Amino acid sequence: MAKRSTLRDVAALAAVSRSAVARVLLGTGGDHVRIAPATRDRIEKAALRLNYSPNRSAQQLRGVSSRMLGLIIETENLPVMSARLFSLEHEAARQGYRLLIGRTHGETAQLNDYLADFTGRGAEAIFCLFDLKPGRDERVKKIFAGFKSVVFHGRPAWERGYCVKTDTAAAIRASVDHLVARGKRRIGLALWNVPRDELMRTRKESFIAAVAAHKIRSPEKLVWDAASVSVEPSAEILDHGMETMVKRHGADAIIASNDIWAARFIIRLKEMGMRIPEDIAVVGYDNLDIGAVLTPSLTTIDQCHEAYAAAAIGLLVRLARGGRIALRERTVAIPPRLVVRNSS
Repeated sequence: MAKRSTLRDVAALAAVSRSAVARVLLGTGGDHVRIAPATRDRIEKAALRLNYSPNRSAQQLRGVSSRMLGLIIETENLPVMSARLFSLEHEAARQGYRLLIGRTHGETAQLNDYLADFTGRGAEAIFCLFDLKPGRDERVKKIFAGFKSVVFHGRPAWERGYCVKTDTAAAIRASVDHLVARGKRRIGLALWNVPRDELMRTRKESFIAAVAAHKIRSPEKLVWDAASVSVEPSAEILDHGMETMVKRHGADAIIASNDIWAARFIIRLKEMGMRIPEDIAVVGYDNLDIGAVLTPSLTTIDQCHEAYAAAAIGLLVRLARGGRIALRERTVAIPPRLVVRNSS
């Protein structure tokens, strides 16, 4: 078996000190060890030539931070989750950490395996980037009973836990306020499945409150629930919802569940001879690339993935370092941004 390259080997080849190599490759030394760009480049090339990789097990035995974090992601909403994943990986790297990534398909059984794998590889904290749907909390709580350095998406699985979320209520308020300012008074809200998804319930409640604040009566009539088993219902279901809101209840604006739904609504409305936004305005959610190339371009909600990633990685790193986190700092709500374009 070939001998494993060490920090000392890399230091000798790069003609630098061992502490300089450790700073570049392991992130140790903090600000006490400063590395010039040319030196960093030389160290990285030497490490690549020697096929060097850190011995994480040996580091853990010596009490050295592994600089590794775990991430368990659910890809039910792939475009949004992918954007968040890229932002999380970038932020982790910026702070000198690496991500171990696992994917769950809605089953909690996989979490046991990921927890064992991640902790065995030295992950110091774990981010659960999936929704805690009804009934899931207790199973998740049992799985992580002995490992509390966990940050959740949306809401924590247990009291006094940690989470990062987008301020959904603020997103809906911003959409309603914008549409009312544009003269719209019969605003429809399209949701994929209210009973199955807490986030959809939050959107509905926030919408009703936001519309009522403008003294618009009976907003509940214009809330349409697709009652779909998938976040991507068929074109026929979406057509039915649009016609229900527009033809039956006279909606002059629609806040769609996401940008893909919004794109479908815009296409069908144009086929029906309706002008957008003059006859009916459309607002999406997620700020996907498709929104900028639609005709008309789509007004939408940007969930600010970079700010989300900074908050999530920030919590994870503080947990990894054993820092005390005040109760008021354990839930971070990221303010969304309304991107106004031509569809409203």
